[in-house]
Amino acid sequence: MILLRLILGCDILNRDLIKLKVLSRSWSFSEISNLKETINYICEEVYNESTIGERFELIRELKINDVFIGKTFEDAFREAIKIQLSGDIAGVITEMLGKATINFGGNKNEISERSLGGEPHSQRTSDEKKNSKNKK
Repeated sequence: MILLRLILGCDILNRDLIKLKVLSRSWSFSEISNLKETINYICEEVYNESTIGERFELIRELKINDVFIGKTFEDAFREAIKIQLSGDIAGVITEMLGKATINFGGNKNEISERSLGGEPHSQRTSDEKKNSKNKK
């Protein structure tokens, strides 16, 4: 894994890691439709799995602004990383959703073979009529 990180570089690795995180589980529609929570969830996972060096590389060229004034170095460092990661995650998810297909899980809307003009079911004839008035 370390050799892969050195070869690919931090940016490419983060994109691949983000894609793996997204693809590693089945997401419900409510989870995907609430992108902010989904991004935060993935951001926490990627942050916790990354090394200090990878985190530093992620924000190496970040320009310091007023948002970080008055914060400890640790808090500013963590916040800057999570801001950068969230942006990367949002970009990857948006790209993936643009190519996604939707599966409504079990609602196949398929027509059964018997209704396509095949042989009638052995226990029912094709000319059988229902008579709901006679059933009680």
